[in-house]
Amino acid sequence: MSESFSRPVVLDATVLSNYASTNSVAWLTTTLDDLQTVPAVRTELEQGCEVGYAYLEHAIDVLESGRIGIATTAPEQLQQDYPEVQTRLDPGEAEALVAAHTAAGTLVTDDGPARALAADYDIALTGSIGLLVRGVVLEDLTVETADEWLTTWIEERNYYSPIDSVTAVLPDDFEE
Repeated sequence: MSESFSRPVVLDATVLSNYASTNSVAWLTTTLDDLQTVPAVRTELEQGCEVGYAYLEHAIDVLESGRIGIATTAPEQLQQDYPEVQTRLDPGEAEALVAAHTAAGTLVTDDGPARALAADYDIALTGSIGLLVRGVVLEDLTVETADEWLTTWIEERNYYSPIDSVTAVLPDDFEE
């Protein structure tokens, strides 16, 4: 878990939304190198803000600052080279998968169909919880903070999580 991710690390809307809801997008930018997202994800975040999800401003601010890059070629690559992906996933997940695949990077998504398709394409993969676990293992985040963020995602944002605490998925040899 402490190994580095293949770069770039491409974030989808759910992941950015989760971290925005705990005002922790900036933590991602200080913990991970070469973060990117895609135009469709930016659009989804902006649309979410417009309909009242003000916490998404945290993610949009970080995108506007350039601390998370935008893989601007992803929509064109998706249309030209990945028509099957376009029909199987929502635009944000589809573009993020393509961006990660074409750059030999890591896809960060919690979307089940996107995760399955990423495996078909042999794309390095993690999700919101995987980032929390990595932060704890590298001592960039306490278990308590990781669990607070996870609880917020579950209780306030209706995030489905198979665990209630990151301790359930920490490596067996991890010592607090």
